[in-house]
Amino acid sequence: MRTRAVIAGALLAGAGWASAQQAPQPAAVAVTGGPSCHQVHTAISTDAKSFRAEGQLLDRASVPDGVKLPDGTLGVFYVNGADHGIYLGRQSGTRWDRGQRILLDGVYDQNAVDPDAVVLFGDRVRLFYYKGSFIGGAPPAPGGLSTFYSASSRDGVNFTVEGKVFEIAGGTDLSAVLLSDGNWILAVARAQQQEIVIARSPDGMKFETVATLKNAGIPELVRLDDGQVRLLFNGQGGMQSRVSEDGGRTWVDEPGNRLDYPGFAADPSVIRLAFNQWRMFFKTADQACEDAARQAMGAPVAPGQPQPPRPLPPGQQVLPPLPGQPQPGPIQGVPKGPPPLGNAK
Repeated sequence: MRTRAVIAGALLAGAGWASAQQAPQPAAVAVTGGPSCHQVHTAISTDAKSFRAEGQLLDRASVPDGVKLPDGTLGVFYVNGADHGIYLGRQSGTRWDRGQRILLDGVYDQNAVDPDAVVLFGDRVRLFYYKGSFIGGAPPAPGGLSTFYSASSRDGVNFTVEGKVFEIAGGTDLSAVLLSDGNWILAVARAQQQEIVIARSPDGMKFETVATLKNAGIPELVRLDDGQVRLLFNGQGGMQSRVSEDGGRTWVDEPGNRLDYPGFAADPSVIRLAFNQWRMFFKTADQACEDAARQAMGAPVAPGQPQPPRPLPPGQQVLPPLPGQPQPGPIQGVPKGPPPLGNAK
């Protein structure tokens, strides 16, 4: 979710499936590229192994994590591309609302991103997230440690921060799962190294690395009925997976793709809807939007892609068209948006 933050006025973001309600966007920080060029899509499966794409859920939204909330409703945590912070969107019948901001100790923290939620005992939501330096403050030093935190909530909106649970150089997107024996597994992407780091914890409060998996993208952990854990990630040609029978210490490749998609797809999240029905949430990217954002920041566009017609005037930023207007280009892209520049992830 690499972004470059610039101060701007209020921005409204579109939504998908039927017709979603828009949350008010007060004057805030808008972003160029990254989440403002991303969309959340869904896919369905009857076995949690072979998924079929359904369609777009939200626009200008990134890094989704689906969740069955304690009240029984479906929700999706995501990073809002309009103001760069975590929101909770909710399903209402056949509609999805963009929802509301997540508060951490009463504060809307625009440096908290990459949400991953686990519902505990049906009445508490535990949220894991990465905290960077996007809005204000100095950018992290090269090779500095990435820090990951957890927070707890009864309503999925107002969270109490529990503290730092893990840190590693170059880490970003994460996924956590609670095992049947009470231990936890955490998976963290290291995009520059094209690897996923696996860590374990007896209580979910302090994780220690137990494995490093090469040639893997952005992770999602799913506990299966037989006790195995499936690790999904974006790979060559689609969503791929590996399974572990020993609590994350060793992993075996599963043949084939969990999702075939005709363009860029990443950040998978899987929830169980019923005994034999599963839904995947995932991120796509609009290449034309990202290329324009790259040029606006003085970076080269992706190889082989058409050049935007002209540089933007100072102070302006590129955003996708609002719903109902023509959408630019095919859905393609790179996992982390434009290359880092200044305060960027």
